[in-house]
Amino acid sequence: MNKLKIETFIGEEDIYAPVYKIESYPITNPLAVEKAQKILEENEGDYLCGFVSLIYNDVVIFGKEQITEDLLDTWCDLIYIFDSHYDGRSHRIVFLDNYPFTDTTIQEIGQYYEIQLDSSQRYLLPIEPFKKEVKKEFLKFVEFCKNEKLQFSEDSSYRGLLETYVKLLQLEDI
Repeated sequence: MNKLKIETFIGEEDIYAPVYKIESYPITNPLAVEKAQKILEENEGDYLCGFVSLIYNDVVIFGKEQITEDLLDTWCDLIYIFDSHYDGRSHRIVFLDNYPFTDTTIQEIGQYYEIQLDSSQRYLLPIEPFKKEVKKEFLKFVEFCKNEKLQFSEDSSYRGLLETYVKLLQLEDI
């Protein structure tokens, strides 16, 4: 079976709603652009709120519960598996300002990546399909940011993401 899907959503918690909810849009939805621009404007270009959805064999591993105040940081952590310095050991995945998921990690175990959401939730994902899907969605996310000309501050990690984006595209050309 091994169905793996990763998708990026732009959104934020609606603190004014009578019932807790998250207003979000996948980056393929035109409303995501407007939402992203509004969030960046409110945060002076430092933070882009949202979440990365990770579904494996119909099991939601990451979803709205892993909303982050900084999608750029979350993507930096996810793509670290492509860094030449990554040696397979446990590496944190940051969901900024999301208390229950402050200790989420990823590490290689044999032919799998183990994602440990918290002390009681662990998932094994096959390495190659996971890397392929992470790379594909990361490239889509950066293209979304570039094509929509989203305005990030100098202090954000956007510049680092662009460098990684270029490196990953160069590797495809080899």
